[in-house]
This record gives sequence, C-alpha cells and structure tokens, in this order.
Amino acid sequence: MSPSIKTKRLVLRPYGAEDGDRVAELLGNFEVTRWLAKVPHPFTHADLRLMNDDGSSRWPDLAAITLNSEVIGGISSGGHLGYWLDPAYWGQGIASEAARAMVDYFFETTDQEMLESGYFEGNLGSERILSKLGFVETERYPFFNKALNRKAPNVDMLLTRDAWTARK
Repeated sequence: MSPSIKTKRLVLRPYGAEDGDRVAELLGNFEVTRWLAKVPHPFTHADLRLMNDDGSSRWPDLAAITLNSEVIGGISSGGHLGYWLDPAYWGQGIASEAARAMVDYFFETTDQEMLESGYFEGNLGSERILSKLGFVETERYPFFNKALNRKAPNVDMLLTRDAWTARK
C-alpha cells in the first residue's frame, strides 16, 4: 500500500520503522492476538520485522490504522482483508470505518473480482463488520491459530465486486 487513505477520523498509511514499539505493545495484548491466525503470543520485538534492510516495507499490503497520528491498529487487503485494533478503541466504529475504506481502496485500485476475509468463531465484532460490508460466509473449518497454539473454528467469508458495487 503506497498512498495513505483518509477517512472521517482515520488515516490508513504504510508502516514505518518508527511504529515498531507501538505495534509490539499492541500485539503483545492477548485480547488482540487471540483473534489473529498468524501472530504469536506472547508477541515481542523479535517477532516484529516491519522493514527490509533497504528501508522498504516487508508487508506492502499492510497499513497502520492511525487516529490523531497514533497507531491504534493494522489492516491489510492483499487479496485477504485482515485487521486488528487496540481494545481501547473497540466498539467505536473504528474497525468498521477502516475496513470499509480498505475494501473500497481494494476494489477501486485492482481488477480483482473478489476479496476474502474471515474470523475465528466468537469474534462477534469481526462477524458484524464483515456482514455489514456485504461479505457472505463460504466455509467453516478448524484453522491453526498461532496465539492459541491450536486449531480453532474459523469462518471464511467472501465479498464480490458485484456485491461491493451494489452496496455503494
């Protein structure tokens, strides 16, 4: 993700090396990582590698969610919409606002016909967000969750370009 995306309250922007301490702090919270498939718990600076040696992003499809210039989460749409947020900001519509902006960016800047996402069962916030955006359930199956160190019930969801266009 190269450009920043601005919403009413947020800026979604590429991560920089200066974000490392904040990201490590937030992903060190089990309430965050328990819902993320590929993030270990505990999460430490040793797990954090935002930048390549040449200063480029290791995760070009990943963006920082910022509010008043403070990193409060992360979001990505490289064919699979994923996001996480500081629990202090849960229930304020911030994840919905960021996800809507990223979905719009994805369909406006690619020729892809569908965007995948999903959530672990019990993550009611993500279930609501994805459903409001027009994602529909496609499959349920156990998927390995690194923070839990075991398989957990997972729900895959899909949003088509047609459904996105209809929502707009």
